[in-house]
Amino acid sequence: MERKKLTRKEKFQNVPASVKNAPLASSSGTWLPGLIIAILGFLIYSNTLNHNFTLDDYSVILENRITKQGFSAIPEIFKTSYRSGYYFTDDNLYRPVVKAMFAAEWGISPGSAKAGHWMNVLLYSFTGFILFQALLRLTSGKVLFAFIASALFIAHPIHTEVVANIKSRDEIMAFLFCIWSLERFVSWLRNKQKTEIMFAIIFYAIALMSKESAITFLAIFPLAGWFFTSSTPLELAKKTIPLIAVAVVFLLIRSAVLSGNVPGTVSIADNLLIGAKDPVTRITTAVVILGMYLKLLIFPHPLVFDYSFNQIPLSSAGDFKFLVSALCYIAMLVFAIWKLKARNYFSFFILFFLVTLSISSNIFITIGSSMGERFLYIPSLGFCMALAWGMILLTSKFSTIREGTVFRQLVGNKAVAAILLIVLIGYSFKTVSRNPDWKDNYSLYSNDVHLSPNSTRTHYYLGNYLVKPEAWEGKDENAKRETLYRGISELKKSIAIFPGFSDAHVQMGVAYYKLNNGDSALISYQKALQLNPNNAPTHNNIGTIYFSRQQYTEALRFFLKAVDLDPKYAEAHGNAGSAYGMMQQYDNALSSLFQSIKYDPNFAMGYYFIGLTYRFKGDETNANSYLEKAYNLDPALRPVK
Repeated sequence: MERKKLTRKEKFQNVPASVKNAPLASSSGTWLPGLIIAILGFLIYSNTLNHNFTLDDYSVILENRITKQGFSAIPEIFKTSYRSGYYFTDDNLYRPVVKAMFAAEWGISPGSAKAGHWMNVLLYSFTGFILFQALLRLTSGKVLFAFIASALFIAHPIHTEVVANIKSRDEIMAFLFCIWSLERFVSWLRNKQKTEIMFAIIFYAIALMSKESAITFLAIFPLAGWFFTSSTPLELAKKTIPLIAVAVVFLLIRSAVLSGNVPGTVSIADNLLIGAKDPVTRITTAVVILGMYLKLLIFPHPLVFDYSFNQIPLSSAGDFKFLVSALCYIAMLVFAIWKLKARNYFSFFILFFLVTLSISSNIFITIGSSMGERFLYIPSLGFCMALAWGMILLTSKFSTIREGTVFRQLVGNKAVAAILLIVLIGYSFKTVSRNPDWKDNYSLYSNDVHLSPNSTRTHYYLGNYLVKPEAWEGKDENAKRETLYRGISELKKSIAIFPGFSDAHVQMGVAYYKLNNGDSALISYQKALQLNPNNAPTHNNIGTIYFSRQQYTEALRFFLKAVDLDPKYAEAHGNAGSAYGMMQQYDNALSSLFQSIKYDPNFAMGYYFIGLTYRFKGDETNANSYLEKAYNLDPALRPVK
């Protein structure tokens, strides 16, 4: 009987078992392409290595009292929430692995962002290597596909926020260890070796403790098993149980750690969907945002760090953007389900994208942000895999290049090589040119405020930066006042977009206070309290105004209210101690001041005022001891001889 001639697609999928079960990095044919991808990742992000802290780096690292304790903070980090240690913030996030890394880096190089940026770039480069190896194993040796998909992923500009912002290491770590775990899980399904499921469990636990969104891989594990092995649905359900158990244990630990936290409600300033008047408007707007995500994957320009209220208008069911986005997603879902039984690879790529994007889509739950490029970090792999597979299937010489190294296959298929080169050059150029915007807060905010001019937060972030001393310290008085008034101008624009934005009123009060305009500062603070009566820093700031006016009793009332709202607010405890001291209530002063250094062991002013209080009490021994500690923490406090 004449043997049926295989189609070129069937030829591509027909790979020998020896290749299918080959170990990772077994020869130059597997490790060298992965190394090239890793080097590409390092090169296109090398211009971020000397960047400073930006954006959320402040709340998790630079202004976080726990992180700044260095190595000694690591035990506490595993017992507290992600942003614990940052002013009055309580959150419902538990990401101890990455925060412990930040603390270790601080312990090695206090106050420097360099270690953080180096670690991000190196981890991202390593991700490219591991991703290539994982895709190679998952697809049983399809080296050309693994190379193209990994190269597209590592160069895609949508990742600039994740790599250039140190805080976003949570995304890098979660993805790296999810992919590594997935590769080990599929290997276990094929080879039945217990060590592989043990590694899968360990890697998945690390991923979960890096970022909670790794929970979506509980659906990816059996999906990958279905598409890349011969396992039945029942077998996959049973085999996924160990990883489900890992997730359950993580959720129980997370619940225990966060049990005492009372996170604030999500503000319209953060997620514009909160402002939707009905569920239909919320859903239709969320679908429009999903369409914007697709657009950014296809054409990643412009890139913006913030899409808050009111940059994206609320939509209705009749809006053209909603209809187009809805049709795209419905078509993808229908195709994925239709081809699921046939184990069509495009079905897997689509489902990978949809599943990993689901938790941040605002369709099923409303999260703390309406849109963010970082949310596309993991889902973008689905897009890159689909693009890579499509590029290969559409080339005419595909059937002749099934065998050999990736380099031989690229040489044998000039169409694929040309398309890949063009896309990679475009991606790399956009990535390298976007990175400098993330150099520091000023460059990021001043650039993106023009790209997202209707966002209340872009104006707020720029105004908030201009109000901080780092923007005007060292300048003459005229330059300082000009900078502060420019900050006030940006904050007013923020308030004009969203009048209920209490944080903008607070920072405007800070600016007026630094301009020695206490009356205007008090008006701004009082407006902020009307909008958010439970904001501890606002009470503390009002107390500071009364303290400067020598109205110590009134000042103390606001300081005590601040620590009542946030018992761990070190600065407010210190201010209360200062007020008690000015009222000559030295024992009460010491009690408050000791609370300040309890909650922030690096709070130099706390030690300083403890020393002064002991001096007022006539205890020179303790006075000198605590003053010396203050001088060691902040040499500027030491008297000039």
